[in-house]
Formats: sequence, structure tokens, C-alpha cells
Amino acid sequence: MHIAIISPGPFSVPPVKGSSVEHDIDEVSKVFGPNHRITIYTRTCPEYSGSSSEENREFIRFPYKGPKPYLEGVISELQKNSKPDVILVENRPHYVLTLRRHFPTTPIVVNMHSHVYASEGIISPEKMQHASRLADGFITNSEYLRRYFIEHHKIPEHKVHTVHLGVDVMPYQLAKINFSVRKLRRQLGLKSHHRVLLYAGRLMREKGVHVLMKAFRKISEKDPDARLVIVGGTGYGRNRLNSYVKRLHELAKPLGNKVHFVDFVPSAQMPLWYQIGDIVATPSLWQEPFCRVNLEAMASGKPVISTPRGGIAEVVQHQSSGFLIPPAEWSSQLPLVWEVLWKIPFLRMDMGRKALLRAKQFSWYATAQGYLQVFASVMEKRGQRQPYIQKIS
Repeated sequence: MHIAIISPGPFSVPPVKGSSVEHDIDEVSKVFGPNHRITIYTRTCPEYSGSSSEENREFIRFPYKGPKPYLEGVISELQKNSKPDVILVENRPHYVLTLRRHFPTTPIVVNMHSHVYASEGIISPEKMQHASRLADGFITNSEYLRRYFIEHHKIPEHKVHTVHLGVDVMPYQLAKINFSVRKLRRQLGLKSHHRVLLYAGRLMREKGVHVLMKAFRKISEKDPDARLVIVGGTGYGRNRLNSYVKRLHELAKPLGNKVHFVDFVPSAQMPLWYQIGDIVATPSLWQEPFCRVNLEAMASGKPVISTPRGGIAEVVQHQSSGFLIPPAEWSSQLPLVWEVLWKIPFLRMDMGRKALLRAKQFSWYATAQGYLQVFASVMEKRGQRQPYIQKIS
């Protein structure tokens, strides 16, 4: 099968700045298998200045100067290359409107990583409905997100398929024996007796970092050895000191050296940082479609404390691989959970073990197989109906 993958455009594949969609494209495309030819359309950047090939993957790159010229470049390159069996559009449903005019018979699948780029601020409801009709299928990374597209955008159930994301457990387990972890702890002034709560992710209100800090303040009042390490910037590769980050620093001031801020860390280095923490917290306020950080933390063998928002509960099992606490209850419940996990060491270790076992159920191989099943299904259905014909303006 020849699979053409169209990345959104603003970031490169493979990712340099830790961008999540591009990370997922890179990981899943590695494991489609040698019987499939993969062409990935993405942008140039200083690290990747031109097109390249890697085993059965070809990266076709050109400058990104906005979505319209980017998509025009993709279409031009697609027309030059041999016709793909299926086109996978990553997280940009409005690309389908133009692609279908140029490729009336080619199966097109849209991989939605969240609801953001299907929202009214990005694409009108009318255009989203049109894109839904033109696309042969949609992939979502959680059942929560699947139900959202079915109910909110009225996409027929048979068109929307849940395929969970994966994780490669090996780098996170190898990090346990990496001496660099000790070096990082020393750099942060962490001692062997310190109990570390780790947050990893973007610093934005929707991620609930302020909720975590308020709850941690109560933890620190009872536990002098508790430490909070916050890893991340305002965006992928960005560390701006915006109003929200300033607020976080203000909240941290009364806690002194009990709170440590660490700027954006590239994805390849994150396995080491997860090993710094004893427990990982993701206090999401918004309806997280999946929350990959939870899966990475679990691959590191760490108990996760998160919220039951969006698709999180499809990954983190409450009172097994971690705890799911509603955001409004973090201030009262997090200190209690923290106390229990340290009073009963076996419980913390058992949760870490169960977290690792749970993470192993989410492999990139399983994700790739799920995608291939969707592709095969839409190809079969496309062969059974008349091609969509539209005059190219």
C-alpha cells in the first residue's frame, strides 16, 4: 500500500520542537512495515533543509509560508509522484476541501488529534460538514473524541474510527539506569530524600498547572521533603514569560526552593526527566483527547495523578495505574493521595508496576495496525461507489 501522509505544516517531521502531532506521525510511520510505501509531506527547517529517504519512508519537504501555499505545494508534489492508495490528512480537515477537487477518486482519511482544528474559530460549521462528506473516514485518538465528532459534527458513526496512540516503552525504561538522571537531580538541588512530584507539558491554563501548584502548597505544609518540578514552556520550543507563566511564578514564590521550573525539553530527552519524578501529575482542565504525557509517565513506571477529562480515563485506570481526581477536588484530594502513597510504599510501587503494564498495551505497532485497517476499509468502500466529481476552479 502506498500511503501519503500530509502533516499540518507549521512543524517538521521528524519533530525538532517536540510538537505532538508530528511526533505521532514519525512514530507510527516507522512501524507500518516494509510492505508499505510511506510518503510524508512536511516542511523544511534548519535541521531538515531538503527531502530525504529512510527505508520505506520518503520525506518530501518544502518551506511553510502559511496553510494555503503549503497545501498547494503538497498537491503539486502529490501529482508528480505515483498515485497513492490513500491520503492521510493530519489534523487539518479543511485541507480535504481542496484535496478532493484534485484527487476525486483517491480515498482520503482525516486523523483528528483534537477538536481544535474542527472548531468554528478555525473552520465554519458548513465547511466542516462539507469536509465530513468529502472525506472517506476519520481517525480519532480516543473514544471520547470519536463520540464528540459524531455528536457535535454529525459525522456518521461508520466513518469515525478510534485508534489509540502508542508509546515505545524501551527508552523510558532504559532511562532508569542512565547516570544523567543523577546529574539532572543535582542540577535542580534535589537530594535523595526528596519526594518529587513532576509536571510535564505546556504551561497554559487549560493544562491546569495553577491547580496543581495550589494543591502542592498544601502538600508542602505537611511534607517538608516534597518537591515540585515543572517541565515545559508556553509552546513547542517556546519559553515566553507570558501573563500565565508570570502567575505561576508568583504562586511559586512562597514555596521557595520547593518548586523548580525547567524550560522546554525536546521529546528525545524526556525519558530522563520522567525518572526525576516519583509521581507524575497532569491536572488537565480541558477535555483532553488523549494526553500522551500520561502514557509516557506510565511507560516510565510512574503512578499518574490526573483528571477524568476527555479521553484520559481510557488510558489511566483509577486506583490501579494512578488516580483520577476532578479538577475542583485537587486542592483537597491531592494532599490526601500524596500522604497515602508515601505512607504505604508498596502501594506506590505497585501502582508504578501496573502503570508500566498498562503502557505496554499501547504500542505504536497496534496504532499502525489500527490505521491500516481503516485504510483497507475506506479503500474497499471507495471501490464500491462512484468517484466524487467536482469541477476544479
